[in-house]
Amino acid sequence: MATRPPIECPICHDDLPRERRLEDHLVGTHSKRKLAKFVVSETEALREGDIAE
Repeated sequence: MATRPPIECPICHDDLPRERRLEDHLVGTHSKRKLAKFVVSETEALREGDIAE
């Protein structure tokens, strides 16, 4: 039987226990500012990737 690797938080890179949802970890562990900075940096990276193509 194949097993799935644990989900990794894209912000802190912690592996989450199987019973913990990523959304619950993000809301309970990271501040709104940290979440916003992550979204902005990902959006900017995607835009730069689009321009380079």
